[in-house]
Amino acid sequence: MKVVLDIETIQPLKEEWAALAGVDLAAQDDLLEAGEAARQEKEFERAAFDGTFSRIICIGAIAFSDDMAPQKAVAWYGGQEKKLLQQFWDWIGKCRPSLFITHNGLGFDLPFLRKRSIIHQVKPTVETPLAKYRTEPVYDTLAVWSNWESRGWVKLDVLARALGVETKSGSGRQVAEMWHAGRGKEIADYCLQDCYVTYACYSKMTFKEPLPSERVLMNKDLIEVV
Repeated sequence: MKVVLDIETIQPLKEEWAALAGVDLAAQDDLLEAGEAARQEKEFERAAFDGTFSRIICIGAIAFSDDMAPQKAVAWYGGQEKKLLQQFWDWIGKCRPSLFITHNGLGFDLPFLRKRSIIHQVKPTVETPLAKYRTEPVYDTLAVWSNWESRGWVKLDVLARALGVETKSGSGRQVAEMWHAGRGKEIADYCLQDCYVTYACYSKMTFKEPLPSERVLMNKDLIEVV
């Protein structure tokens, strides 16, 4: 079994970030110099990509057989992060994939999942090694395409266009807006589309023709975790 994986996250409120980072916003409002205020704002923005501060609101996964025949597409979404992680790891424990396929999974998705699982004390059901310069048990399309050189990094939609496959349906920047508007199901659909694009890029990078999204996502579940 092989699993294509993607997550969607949201940044904490600035007050929540400050409490974790040990920053007293009220006491410093009038005391910060312009340069220090800008530095603090950059630290807050960087927290959006760090599982220490931000949280997961959706996990998308597509399971394939070893010969890459699609089996199941599922996305868990909702505000109960601990339950979301429990359901995801339970599903992964049943699948027991031999390969995780991601785009920037080594740099973002998998470390983020690990941090949030530790914070909530949800023990992963399988190991997810984060070693670089390998294509198993994690095939990271971003890392492989760039040969693990950050100067060669490309966004998923750019890689999809370069490889001539179906591209993303939106931007990750829209996720927070969608979440606050109560459009969690749309986020789940968007997350699975990202999983499909990652699968399509992986297929091309391993010299195989991807199946159309209608086929791969035909049997999908969008599970709201409440």
